[in-house]
Amino acid sequence: MPEHVRETGAYLIGRHEVTIGEWLEFVDAQPAAQQAALLPSSDELAITGPAGRRTVRLKPSSVAYTAVEGEPIRYGDRARHAEQDWRRFPIAGISVDDVSRYATWLATSGRLPGARLCTELEWERAARGADDRVYPGGFELDPATANFDETYGRRPAAFGPDQVGLHPASDSPFGVADLAGNVWELVEPVNTGEPVVLRGGSFYQARLSASSTNRSPGETSLQLHVVGARICATPR
Repeated sequence: MPEHVRETGAYLIGRHEVTIGEWLEFVDAQPAAQQAALLPSSDELAITGPAGRRTVRLKPSSVAYTAVEGEPIRYGDRARHAEQDWRRFPIAGISVDDVSRYATWLATSGRLPGARLCTELEWERAARGADDRVYPGGFELDPATANFDETYGRRPAAFGPDQVGLHPASDSPFGVADLAGNVWELVEPVNTGEPVVLRGGSFYQARLSASSTNRSPGETSLQLHVVGARICATPR
């Protein structure tokens, strides 16, 4: 405050939020004794079982869904997008330290050199473009173009994440998907004294939370089923 100009250097940003499937590849590459600690394990989102035979239990609101690998999640009260591949859902229920470890693995394994958590300025630049837009897709956010509380009528059995990239009409000017809704994204804050900041809103929050200027300070230990992450990288 007040509104002012900020700049970033060159950077890369993921077109999609990190998915459950991508996260499981990371988990499976770790020593067996460390794998369970890297999997979500809350009442709202839990992934259990050995590699290749994992089971997901998702309780976005008052209704719970369970599926094993190879089976989709079938939402109970949706007229559209009712059946989805849960491995393409954004990973959630992870901490900032978990995401940092994931980024380090991407970098050191050669999958993505320079991988790291996005900064708040990088995230906002990718969302707002150059025309000062309110939402990634423009100046309005329609329930048909992103996954927030109105998208499926605020019905308990309809709440839940969508596969990444399912709502291309709300892509940012740079072709970055789901910067509005789906899950909040952990980013590195611009203000000292704030350990982490959440951006973008989620499937359970209202459209105002999904505006590209909205920010919510959080704690590094935060592990919620509505909070995930996206990866950035410094070009080399």
